[in-house]
Amino acid sequence: MAERRLLDEILHSFRRGDVNEEEASARILELFYEGSENFLLDMEREKRLGFPEVIYAEGKRNGDLMDIVGRMLEKQGRVFVASLSPEAKQLLHDRFLSHGIRNGGRVMVIGSPRTPLEPLGTAGIITAGTSDIPFAEESMLLLEELGVTVIKSYDSGVAGIHRPHMSLQRMQDASVLIVFAGMEGALPTVLASLTDLPVIAVPTPVGYGFGGQGEAALKTMLQSCSPGLTVLNIGNSVGAAAAAVRILRVIRRCQPQSE
Repeated sequence: MAERRLLDEILHSFRRGDVNEEEASARILELFYEGSENFLLDMEREKRLGFPEVIYAEGKRNGDLMDIVGRMLEKQGRVFVASLSPEAKQLLHDRFLSHGIRNGGRVMVIGSPRTPLEPLGTAGIITAGTSDIPFAEESMLLLEELGVTVIKSYDSGVAGIHRPHMSLQRMQDASVLIVFAGMEGALPTVLASLTDLPVIAVPTPVGYGFGGQGEAALKTMLQSCSPGLTVLNIGNSVGAAAAAVRILRVIRRCQPQSE
């Protein structure tokens, strides 16, 4: 591994006295991070955590965003960007179209992995309503880009109490569920009471008036009567995908290896 060899060289140089502690620390930092005056990119995150660095676009100046994406494409060949405005999405599309672009909601993936994807397992994605689909598509894009097979079931909310049961019937091959719900946010609790699968609940900013921007859904999920329900912040589709990947990686490690 190139990074390991370079790290050993730096440590040997430090032991020989060729570089001092400050110089050795700076050179080690350069092995794992890439950046400029305005940003510092964690180039080893996917190796370390199993989930890549996802660039948070909202609030960034367009010039900084273009520089970050360009630098990561150069170093890693594939870039994940989240919370994109329509303007930023168009700018990235115009500049990096030749690298290949996939979109899901406000998430964009540019480029391709440099090594073939290993199958990671199967996740189910369920939405309470059609209005929750843009958030679900963000998680689905990230999961599929990381080698996860996704089973989806949309518009499965508790307004028709038979629908949660119907959605679970489609999830027979899933090892983890991600459930998106706005309004009163009841669907994850109902599903978690019907299955032993890990359920990751994501409130969405969908609903009427008071509490309709996801606050009511979040509070309901946090007060769930179904033990073990995992609840993320409003609209956190990236975090949901990351949580599912962690679960699937542990499941894969625990499976007996075929000879």
